[in-house]
Amino acid sequence: MKRWIAWILALLLAVMPLLALAEDDPATDPAAGSETTEQPEEQEPDPSPQEPDPSPTASAQPTASPQPTDPPVIGETLSIDTATVYDGMKTSYGHGYVPTVSGGKAIIVLPLLGNTLGQRIRVTPELSAGGPYVLGNYQFDVLKSTETATDGTAHEVFLIRLELPLSGERMNGTYPIPFTVDYVATDGTQMQQSFTVQLTVTDGKNASSGGGGGSYRETVRKPVLRVEAVQTSPAEIVGGDTASLALTLKNVGNYDARNIRVSVHPETEALQSPGDLSEQFFAQLAVNQKLDVSFDLSVSLGARAGAEPVTVEIAYEDRYGGIYSEQTQVHVVLTQPQVVIAAAEYESIVNGGADLAVTLTLKNTGVRDAEAVQVQYTGQDAAIRHKGAEDFQTVGPLKQGGTAKLTFELRALPSAGEGKHSFSFECRYSDAAGSGEYADSYDFPVTVTQMASLGHDDVRLPESMTSGESFSLPICVYNTGFAPIYNVRCTLNCDGLICSSAFMGNLEPQQSAEKTVTVFVTTRSGSQKYGEAYGSFDIVYEDADGTKYYESDSARLRIDEPQAKTDAEKERERQKVEEQQTLSRWWVSVLIGIAIVCILIAAIVIAKFMRMLKMK
Repeated sequence: MKRWIAWILALLLAVMPLLALAEDDPATDPAAGSETTEQPEEQEPDPSPQEPDPSPTASAQPTASPQPTDPPVIGETLSIDTATVYDGMKTSYGHGYVPTVSGGKAIIVLPLLGNTLGQRIRVTPELSAGGPYVLGNYQFDVLKSTETATDGTAHEVFLIRLELPLSGERMNGTYPIPFTVDYVATDGTQMQQSFTVQLTVTDGKNASSGGGGGSYRETVRKPVLRVEAVQTSPAEIVGGDTASLALTLKNVGNYDARNIRVSVHPETEALQSPGDLSEQFFAQLAVNQKLDVSFDLSVSLGARAGAEPVTVEIAYEDRYGGIYSEQTQVHVVLTQPQVVIAAAEYESIVNGGADLAVTLTLKNTGVRDAEAVQVQYTGQDAAIRHKGAEDFQTVGPLKQGGTAKLTFELRALPSAGEGKHSFSFECRYSDAAGSGEYADSYDFPVTVTQMASLGHDDVRLPESMTSGESFSLPICVYNTGFAPIYNVRCTLNCDGLICSSAFMGNLEPQQSAEKTVTVFVTTRSGSQKYGEAYGSFDIVYEDADGTKYYESDSARLRIDEPQAKTDAEKERERQKVEEQQTLSRWWVSVLIGIAIVCILIAAIVIAKFMRMLKMK
């Protein structure tokens, strides 16, 4: 054991000179290079501002919302004027209008009521092959105009008038001609409707009696029954009444008609057929003779004003037992009140949190007085609310053709999302006869915009810093509005301070962003290098339109001059360096000694292990 201790002491004495050399090596001296001031790495500036995200769909923030040139008009679809007779018509649509056929052409008049964007429609007659007309492109545009009816009254109407050339080989019969009408509704919706007019030809050829190929070897002699006149009574038909529909039939063929069956079939629920009396029988109708037939139709309670279609079916035979049938559509005009919201005046664009005044124009377009007229706000869009305790207004009676104006105060909520919203009203009324109550809903579009708004935490600079020092500055911004903001950039502009901009990017509503920047303190510009330095903390951001917004807070910092070191301070620093060197040498010696001991112990263990192996 003593031998091993002696070996250890000998090794320690051998390594002591090596430790002395290590102490003189400048590579192990922690004070080496202490005179060189470490320069802080300059922070790279943020990338250039990003372009606004193209995804936002919000519209620009307007300074003022213009009044629409054409206020929204309710009733986006067009309808036939069934009560008026215009030039070229023998009777109104409500009383069985049929086009005039004369001089080898058919004159078709189709009056339409309603409003479109630009008050223009495009009309396309859908002519199929095999008809009695000359095929061609008859598409044309019609502008809304003031037309004088045969009774001298003026009407605003889209008056479709078509002179359709007829083929010289035309066949007798009734031909439906659909008119497709394309237009843009007042709310910008592309619309298309179809109206069918029945064209009856009686001056053409009858079907061939035999053969094929469409040849006309002889004119077929047969009966042909047509509805020549339609009359309804009483003059004013209301819900709950019984209307009499009187038809005049004429045999325009060249044979007598026999076993005649006439029936009527209402096309809507407003009219009800008289059950077993919906079909009537007649034995015979001679050539050029007329037949009067009438039906009683029940009018439903609460039936709407307007022309209700009724299909008339006529079945008959010739003297040889040949069977024929005809169909004609006529109309029964119901004279109910019809109160509509004819116009709505309001700003089409409103800021979130702003009030919205809506003025409604009511009009009784029916032919009877309306009672208990009331309008109620029924908006389902949570972004638009009604102001005040009561959300309805009562007008009372409204006479035929009468109008009334009501104003409702609404408000777009501050939290309303940007974009399209809507509000709605319900118009309720009853007729004077007490036959029914009516309710109609109307929706109106409105666009809500939001102002860009941004907040930030207070930026606090240290009261003073010594020139040559640096400090960290945390920055936090948040979107306080309800619209996205884009390209948020924060910059500290202060004399004597160097700091890169903090680019926060885009912020959605209620979203925040944080970033920490490093600020380096130098000296003030000008002759006074030290002292109070003033500047600003600036924020710039954009809305969806690319409009820039600016916010700024003042900034202040006192820059102190670095102090020269005294001899006493230098001596204290030298002593501190020597202490650090001594401590460093002691630790190096201890570590080396521990390493040697570990090596010796490992050698002893290995030697004993080898001896044991030899002994075995």
